[in-house]
Amino acid sequence: MIRRFLAPHPTFGTKNKPLTLSYQQQSPYYWWWVYLRRNEDYLACCERGGKGRLAKLYKDFGDVREDNFKKWWTEGGRGATLFSENVPELTLRELSDKSQWDEAWTADEVLVVAIPLTSSRRYIQSRLIRLLDKRHHAEKPGRKKSNLAQSTASYPLERNYTIENLQKTLQVYDKYLQVKDEKPKVPLWKIGEQMRLVRTAMTSDDISLNEQQDRRNVMGASVKRYIANAEKLIANTAKGRFPLTKK
Repeated sequence: MIRRFLAPHPTFGTKNKPLTLSYQQQSPYYWWWVYLRRNEDYLACCERGGKGRLAKLYKDFGDVREDNFKKWWTEGGRGATLFSENVPELTLRELSDKSQWDEAWTADEVLVVAIPLTSSRRYIQSRLIRLLDKRHHAEKPGRKKSNLAQSTASYPLERNYTIENLQKTLQVYDKYLQVKDEKPKVPLWKIGEQMRLVRTAMTSDDISLNEQQDRRNVMGASVKRYIANAEKLIANTAKGRFPLTKK
């Protein structure tokens, strides 16, 4: 069966020519797994062997404690089972009887035509080309579809996203976790400066104290937003929802 995804799925290469981790990171499903691995409630469920209130989610997602995305994705066909579309495979074929008509077909996915075989081949080909030019709007392979609401996957993506934002959000969050217990307390703006998060809010010695404070406020607010979004994304993975920044 051909698996279809509404977003780029991870690619691993072959045994002799494995692809680098960066190829996996281009898939939102990789980041779903990464964020789920930050969820303490789910990790506790894994520790208990899948028992507890997250048992149903565990049955689908399994143990994520091992830092091996490829193994997790491919084991038992897990990735495809969770995230691919639950639609019958469509192939170009001749309908010889009205019973072969599928009521689930929609005009967005299927073009049904009647071809008069008494017409010339040139006429038929020209008409088909014109019809396809008008109706065929399939996206190029690898391009992310914007309308995720039509997904039939067991675990659909909740909203549009960018890989860059998912990655940056987690980087800021992890940096915050590294320093949050330090004494004296590290201000949020300093975390942002270390990461050069907002270039226009970087401080310097050649600006006034008021301007420095304004920039620190901007940088601190940006870091705070990233942390808040990361916490929501992580929390919602335990509900089987991603990438979702609403409670």
